[in-house]
Amino acid sequence: MFDFLEARLYQPLFLFVITVLTLIQYFNVRNMSFPQLAGYRRNGIWMIFFCVLLTFFMGFRPVSIYFMDTVNYANIFENMKESPWKPSSSDDEWMFYSLMYLFAHNDLSVNSFFFVIEILYILPMLWACRRFSQNNSALLMLCCLGAFSFFTYGVNGIRNGVALSMVMLALTYISGNKSSKIFCAVLCFIAIGFHKSSALPILAMIGTFIYRKPKFMFYFWGASIIISLASGGAVSSLFEGLGFDDRLDDYITGQGYSGQFSSVGFRWDFLLYSFMPVLLGWYIIFKRGFYNRNYLLLLGTYIYSNAFWVMVIRSEFSNRFAYLSWFLYPIVLLYPLLSMPVWKKRHGSKTGAVLVAHLAFTLVMFFIF
Repeated sequence: MFDFLEARLYQPLFLFVITVLTLIQYFNVRNMSFPQLAGYRRNGIWMIFFCVLLTFFMGFRPVSIYFMDTVNYANIFENMKESPWKPSSSDDEWMFYSLMYLFAHNDLSVNSFFFVIEILYILPMLWACRRFSQNNSALLMLCCLGAFSFFTYGVNGIRNGVALSMVMLALTYISGNKSSKIFCAVLCFIAIGFHKSSALPILAMIGTFIYRKPKFMFYFWGASIIISLASGGAVSSLFEGLGFDDRLDDYITGQGYSGQFSSVGFRWDFLLYSFMPVLLGWYIIFKRGFYNRNYLLLLGTYIYSNAFWVMVIRSEFSNRFAYLSWFLYPIVLLYPLLSMPVWKKRHGSKTGAVLVAHLAFTLVMFFIF
């Protein structure tokens, strides 16, 4: 559908549009007080319309090496048409490959498959933003779209992208009634069926739900840095030896990802990036004394998942393992600013500045790498 556009122009065009939308929203909120920002229900139809266009834009992208794993998935899709193999529940990522099998054996195009994948990636994210903040769901979703990992996991790491969008939505249901908890469990089941590494944030979510103590969260994250510095690569070897997910083993050892962005050693830059929501959480909870059940659940899931990444931070391609916490980064960063009077003065201006700074990091990462 969008074959007229060269593949190399897709991400720059996407970032340009997100930048324009972010600047518009910054000027919309910069003069608002907290009651104005949180209390007035804004029309988010424009974001729904944009997300519909985005699913077409990303789903019907050219099968090009510019999208890295898109070509690999397209090859698997074509080979599956002729292969007698049929995915079963005993296979890794069986739900993802079962969906691919359904499309391949019904003479549907690979782009129609990618289109459905984009729906499964973007819709749960939008739905979760709606449940986290009815009045400001569009702002929250815009922050998700502006994350530096969003586009990559929409066209490259698509199994992980769909799985963690399901986990994000599951987070909004775990604290509800019995039927909500059942739906949460179904979402988690789907997530693991798409990518088994999603078990880590799911366990972090369950752990936080059971034991939601702010001080312990921060102590745990701080301890993970000490363990990582003191142990060197020993913890990475331990995770590799556990073998609970071959995908995590590949992330830790770097097998199968040669030639892609990586760097070995203690990643102080990634640690600083990961620290921002932790620092904000410390300020909100202990300095301002504000928190609610949703925020503690979000923050705890992020902190515990991120802490495990910190412990294997020296591993090659540890940034892939980091996405198991970074998928929550925009939510855990902006949600408290939209639901609690965090800033004593100029709340709208500072909240808008966070939104812009978050996107600025994405733009820097794009131009550097």
